[in-house]
Order: sequence, then C-alpha cells, then structure tokens
Amino acid sequence: MNEAKKSALMGRCGERSCPRCGAAFVCGMDAGKPRCWCADLPPLPVDPDIPGCLCPDCLAERARSVVPDGS
Repeated sequence: MNEAKKSALMGRCGERSCPRCGAAFVCGMDAGKPRCWCADLPPLPVDPDIPGCLCPDCLAERARSVVPDGS
C-alpha cells in the first residue's frame, strides 16, 4: 500500500493502518466507542518493534503465539 493511500485511510474516523501487514482497520476508541475490539483479547507484553496498534488478524496471531491456549 502506498503512503498516500495509508494517509487517506488513517484520516478517516477511527481508521488506522497495521504496521505489520498494512491492512486498514478501525480502532473502536478512536471511532468513539466505549472500548475497542482489542480489549476482548488477552493483554500482551509490549513489543518495542511494533510502532502502534495491530489489525485484528495480526493481533490475534500475536496473541496465539504469546499466550498459551491451555491445550
């Protein structure tokens, strides 16, 4: 995705661009909701290599790799 398209997407209410895959997604808090969809996932340790929020797919993948599923 080119920088102009990323800037246009991020300019919409609550839309962000995933720093890992480039996908556009909506942050619930930025969109005016009481909480974001990410609050339904387990808390994860901060990764200093990730500058900002991840999209639902990337965050779910990271949660699976960091948090044991109990099996």
